[in-house]
Amino acid sequence: MRKMSPIDVKSDFKNSLTDLSNFYSTTNTALTLDSQRSFLVENSLLAAAVLWEGFVSDLLVAYINRDSTRFALHLEDALKQGLSEKQKTILTKYGKLNVPNHLKKEEIQDLVDGNGNNITFSHFGALVDQTRSWLVPIDAARFNNRTAKERAVMNALIAVRNQLAHRSERSHKAMNDALAAGGLHPTGLKRGQKKINHVGSYLKAIVPARNITRLEVFLTELHGVAAAL
Repeated sequence: MRKMSPIDVKSDFKNSLTDLSNFYSTTNTALTLDSQRSFLVENSLLAAAVLWEGFVSDLLVAYINRDSTRFALHLEDALKQGLSEKQKTILTKYGKLNVPNHLKKEEIQDLVDGNGNNITFSHFGALVDQTRSWLVPIDAARFNNRTAKERAVMNALIAVRNQLAHRSERSHKAMNDALAAGGLHPTGLKRGQKKINHVGSYLKAIVPARNITRLEVFLTELHGVAAAL
């Protein structure tokens, strides 16, 4: 059976980002009211975050599908964690977990999340930690080797998405904390001394050094991270 291709997963994601960027640029030019442009930019960020979530989920499955050896060890460890010492001894002496060298996409998804949900992470560090137990070292390193800037951008994307989705005091604080990260400084996404209260205004703002909006900075940075993974 043909394996999933991480290259194809990356290509699909980057094409979707390009489509989103083109849609934003074309629509933003046609709008005249500031409130409309705020609505557009906020929903475009939400769309980018959804694309990122699906991309990460599909990419992890593709890497496991390509080489399941490390994931097989993870399954064995997960099985043993639920056993008593006596049961572990019985398994060691008389039992054996036979995991195929090539797990199918559907099997991986069922083992990772039996409810059929995307594999999601609250921050980039949690994603990196999970790859160490799921992926072979060469693939896990693609995540672990991301720079402080790249990690900060991903954490900022997640935090802004959460604020737009929940608009709670907790998500507002988490967003401002994420946007204060030093790693964001070279991107133009780092906030100043004042907290961000209006996400639309923040995302619409032009980054002078790049002459594009902060939303477009997010989309550009996502392209770069995807290529590196």
